Amino acid sequence: MKIRNTLPSAVTMGNITCGFFSILCASNYQFEIAAWLIVVAMVLDAFDGRLARMMKCTSEIGAQLDSMADLVTFGIAPAMLLIKACTDFSNVFLWGVGSFFMICAAFRLARFNIQKNDNTTMSSHFYTGLPTTLSGGTIAQLVILDHFIQVKFGIDVVATLLPFVTFTLGLFMVSKVPFFNITGKIGLKQGVWLMMLEFFAAILFFVLTPVLTLSTVLSCYLIICAMYGVVKSRHLKKEYSTT
Repeated sequence: MKIRNTLPSAVTMGNITCGFFSILCASNYQFEIAAWLIVVAMVLDAFDGRLARMMKCTSEIGAQLDSMADLVTFGIAPAMLLIKACTDFSNVFLWGVGSFFMICAAFRLARFNIQKNDNTTMSSHFYTGLPTTLSGGTIAQLVILDHFIQVKFGIDVVATLLPFVTFTLGLFMVSKVPFFNITGKIGLKQGVWLMMLEFFAAILFFVLTPVLTLSTVLSCYLIICAMYGVVKSRHLKKEYSTT
């Protein structure tokens, strides 16, 4: 088997491995490490499918592996992180919110697979509902931000709001609100080398100011896209895309 056929799947396996270790870290109360593993998985998830298309080695098994990896890393792992990190709430409440988030993530991934198999016409510029990757990544970045605020200022505001934010993210995932597809702007025609340059630039961007950069970028994206989606949903309801 050629290396180019296994490389995209290897990246996907890296995604699901990060999710698995994130769950283990959250279970052992290593919340910041668990959150950063989800962030690393976000980077891997952004490039596995694109890498497969650029190398012309897309496959059905690769698509299914990607969905399974996303459910583990951006559905189950963030739910576990929420349950373990938010100690100010009852277990029953946290289990309920975590289960709801995981179910919404599974539903959204299943909806994507059905629409793709049915060859539904969709615009490459928008997602149907909030992507699971961004949902799980938002929970992770809030946990990272909470640790940062606790160390710097000694307050615990983010963790108090996290269950309610998680519930809202779940609603956005199963909704039909269109979210702008920023990664869709990275075209296949740009070539492998430019894509690799973008990959390393993104890593450098987060290395320099990881906590504030991550929180600012994701928060601004969610707020702007949610507002834009509500306004434009009527005009774009026939042109949705999912991932």
